[in-house]
Amino acid sequence: MKENKVLYNIVKGICSVILRILYWPKVYGKKNIPKEGSFILAGNHKHAYDPVLAMINTKRIIHYFAKEEVSGGFHGFIMRKIGTIIVYKDRNKNVTSVMEAEKILKNGGVIGIFPEGTRNRTDKPIQKFKTGTVNMAQKTNTIIVPFAIRGTFKIFKKGLEIEYGKPLDVSNIEVEEANDLLKNEVLKLLKNNMSKETVPLAESRKI
Repeated sequence: MKENKVLYNIVKGICSVILRILYWPKVYGKKNIPKEGSFILAGNHKHAYDPVLAMINTKRIIHYFAKEEVSGGFHGFIMRKIGTIIVYKDRNKNVTSVMEAEKILKNGGVIGIFPEGTRNRTDKPIQKFKTGTVNMAQKTNTIIVPFAIRGTFKIFKKGLEIEYGKPLDVSNIEVEEANDLLKNEVLKLLKNNMSKETVPLAESRKI
């Protein structure tokens, strides 16, 4: 996929400013985001803005998966231009999407995935993880960087946080075990206390 890097950075910059003004998010664990080489960014998903919050804290271009339903019109046009990979209802079409993601990883790029498969609208902290993330990591020999978004997107309210965990190497363990490991790491990040040193979003844009 040939994304438009200039447009990507413009969109990321605008989103960063908007999130900083409206939601005051705090950022933890930025040092765990690799500055080079391929990796998969994987975490929990409760809000439509989750992928935006996850991607603005690194200079790396994150190729996120997005549902076919949100890929239409001008919004969909922009999403494609900045490197978003569309997930289709037709599984046959998704073969192409997966191959596209694998090619990005093999070329040293970054893929963003929500292993839950959809937004969590339940009372549970996290839903069942699908095995697609660890399957892709193993097939492409790629590490996974887990993250967790805590709090809610409430305008002008404090409490929204994102934390990136240490990279996971799942290459030498069984798929189900790898999937459990990833889910447990995200759960652990979700439950982490809030007494750590934070990185203001304004500063995180420089990294």
